[in-house]
Amino acid sequence: MAVKRQFCWALIGSVSTLIAVHLNAAITIDGVLDEAEWRDAEVYSDFVSVEPLTGEPAKYATEVRMVTSDEGIYVGFINYQPASVKRVMRRFARDAKIEADRNIVSIDFDRTALAGYDFTVGSANSRQDGIVTPGDYSGEWDGIWYSQTSADGDYWYSEMHIPWTVAPMSTAADGRKSMGIWFSRVVYNESLRFAYPNAFYSRPTFMEDWHPIEVDQVATSSFDWFPYISYSQDLYRDGASSSASEFNTGVDFIWRPNSNTQITGALDPDFGQVESDDLVVNFSAFETVVGEKRPFFTENQSLFSSQIPNDDQMLYTRRIGSGANGGGLIDVDMGLKFSRFGDNTDVGLFVVREDDASADGAGDFIASRLQRKVAGLSLGHRLTRVTRDAIDRQATVHALDLDWQPNERIRLKAELLHSDVRDRDQRGQLTQNDRDLAGWLRWSYTPSDEWQQVLYLSDYGDQFDINDMGYMRRNGFREFYGHTRRDRLQYGAESALLSSSTQVEYGYTENSHGDRLSLWAHWGHSQIFKSTRELLYELNIATSAWDDRISRGNGLYAKPTDYSAVGVYASPRGDKFAYYAELEVRYNDTEKGRVSLRFKPQFYLSETITVGGELGYDRKQAWLIWDDDLQQLAGYNSQHYSADLRFDWYPSTRSEFRLKFQWVAIDAEVISGYQLGPRGDLLVSSSPSSNFSLSDTALQLRYRYQLAPLSDVFLVYSRGGYFDSDSGDQGPQALFDAGWSGRQVESLIAKIRYRF
Repeated sequence: MAVKRQFCWALIGSVSTLIAVHLNAAITIDGVLDEAEWRDAEVYSDFVSVEPLTGEPAKYATEVRMVTSDEGIYVGFINYQPASVKRVMRRFARDAKIEADRNIVSIDFDRTALAGYDFTVGSANSRQDGIVTPGDYSGEWDGIWYSQTSADGDYWYSEMHIPWTVAPMSTAADGRKSMGIWFSRVVYNESLRFAYPNAFYSRPTFMEDWHPIEVDQVATSSFDWFPYISYSQDLYRDGASSSASEFNTGVDFIWRPNSNTQITGALDPDFGQVESDDLVVNFSAFETVVGEKRPFFTENQSLFSSQIPNDDQMLYTRRIGSGANGGGLIDVDMGLKFSRFGDNTDVGLFVVREDDASADGAGDFIASRLQRKVAGLSLGHRLTRVTRDAIDRQATVHALDLDWQPNERIRLKAELLHSDVRDRDQRGQLTQNDRDLAGWLRWSYTPSDEWQQVLYLSDYGDQFDINDMGYMRRNGFREFYGHTRRDRLQYGAESALLSSSTQVEYGYTENSHGDRLSLWAHWGHSQIFKSTRELLYELNIATSAWDDRISRGNGLYAKPTDYSAVGVYASPRGDKFAYYAELEVRYNDTEKGRVSLRFKPQFYLSETITVGGELGYDRKQAWLIWDDDLQQLAGYNSQHYSADLRFDWYPSTRSEFRLKFQWVAIDAEVISGYQLGPRGDLLVSSSPSSNFSLSDTALQLRYRYQLAPLSDVFLVYSRGGYFDSDSGDQGPQALFDAGWSGRQVESLIAKIRYRF
């Protein structure tokens, strides 16, 4: 303790560029900053408050020390936190959201403000990493790095080692590497975040504001390969006991021949899930987006990330291995990813080949990325191409994108896309050749930390289609969206409030024929209290409009004006029992009243055991959906139930046990079937629709043991059940019992993946 308190504080706020100390460090990552190298490290101590975003000096002193060596970057945090201030020291799984005190290091290895890498350490040494891009964050990336924490008296400490090989970066011509860094610290029980320098996510210049440093660049090369072996045993399938078993082997590899080039590959990769997807029951005309969990598609993916502001994606990797039109799982033969990062220009190539012996719709997938940034302007090109020889289909998409920051207040982003989809018959003659354009423009203006204005325009052609390799909710529409937000960042000492935010949103959408699809407005107000309680209120109105998708191409439905109100309460975040409650009430003249309730309890039984989940109930008086059997609309008096229950136990920093159970169920009693009239009104059909009930359950028990970073042993038990009937009035208990009893699949999986 005496040694730690001898660290001197340094004033560095007026220095624009600091030279990080470069030592042949002999630092042991044990959470104790007692090596001689730390005494000579570069010191960063002028932390300010960024949550709330006041820019005032941090409430609790934070000091960061940084050392670079041939082995990488070493970062040590010294967090002053008096014993009277509660420390939340909970343990979480790797890459889970860390709801505890934590330290974060963010590094832009090329100082281009195009991609930064986040390294987060919780006070109990939980780890989380991800990639920051302008206006977006992805937690799907996993890097190889090391950390440890410790605590004594009024301080707690974290120590990190980030190897130079953790990510590709450009090569400096003179051997001096320019990078940007951002350090932040979260005091979880008081809902506070401090940072150095004064930068934050809500600002358009967030990544540009990171602190510039220069280091001696170390020439590095590495080759990591990850062979795996997995064994799966089907215990039950298709209504009968099963003894089918299967062994799979394969290998992933990451080769970095130099600092700025990375090649990632996979041969016979195991894309079986050791973490189950969430249950979804979707009666809408639009596809559900599913998150990516497969290592090859998450490693070094930032260059290929292609999120559009309306949540469409030009590259949606869950298409790969899912078969043509989602027709069934297909094995993958190989995947290869190449990326090269320059001072101002980055290039990437992505190739995957499905196993054409496993399905007729197997395909070859290619994506490329070229981006160049000069001053405040970034220009880029994207390409995706899918070829399915067995069904003679080829789909190609090109995109040109722009990101321009003329000053620190304004940011302009835009993209122009072109799709070309061709189908041929057995004689090679074109049977379909759809070509079309889409484009979008987003303008944001942030005159201060308190105010932000966003305007968004988009136009998708009728034949525009990126769904072969991307995700697109729909085509054939034009959209306008606006957003104004005001954040109040300071309240007096007598106030119970810490900060608040008010936002107004509005939008208009029409299809390519000029039919109004939506005209809506939203008002929302949120409050964060000094006790860390949170309140949120929302009011929404959507005027009458047309729905051209609900009938699956069988006419326009005239939607009435829709009103809704939402209330949310979140309990103090540092308590051992925390919860989130939400109530939503909606009304329109056709579907009448709808009530939705959500309750998310979380019990922190100890620092290593957590029990929680989510319970949901929806009551819809006249739920209107499409009856595919009778090709008509149908209204239902319905009740919807859902449960997501989880038990997490972390016996050590290397091991974790998880129980995850999900249940969704619906009771729906038909009111009537409908045909659409000439004005989009509902006409009672002569063919009555039927009642229905359904219940879907999924259980997964998973044990994971970390042998080394990115080297794990998994043991997984999975069970799924399903039930449906035409009763419409089963009740929640009967639905739950039937969904659990209606076992459809049951399996065991054992997997070892090891990094050499």
